[in-house]
Amino acid sequence: MKIKNKKEKSLSLDTLIGANTVFEGSIQSDRSVCVEGSIRGRIEAKGEVVVGRQGKVEADIYADSVVVGGQIIGNINARSRLEITATGRVTGDIEATKITVAEGGMVDGSFKMMEAVESAYPQLESGLSIEESDQSNIQSQPDPIESLPQA
Repeated sequence: MKIKNKKEKSLSLDTLIGANTVFEGSIQSDRSVCVEGSIRGRIEAKGEVVVGRQGKVEADIYADSVVVGGQIIGNINARSRLEITATGRVTGDIEATKITVAEGGMVDGSFKMMEAVESAYPQLESGLSIEESDQSNIQSQPDPIESLPQA
């Protein structure tokens, strides 16, 4: 199944929990999961987990990336990124490499930023260097305390 968002980016889904569906248990997917209904339990996905505006999740989520447009009560571990949209609500602790919270999005919990395992742009990092600046035009200023008249 393919879903297109507003940016016309196609998302390939392996699992869809529809708006009128209630699921209790554990979901494990090698691809992406989209929740428009209700889930209570645990979600593990090697791809992206998307919780739509009407989605309600009471579960810990472990995924490559997570997009929250609905409500999540539980901890989130997103290996690459977490995006909370303007309608998204999260109650729980969050671990992610990159976190984006849109204006209006809400979080009640703690954030822990994880280190990125590998850079998306290693060619840029290898070319970085610190250049010495030209300080010939910088003049030192006297210490204001030393320039005061002594009593």
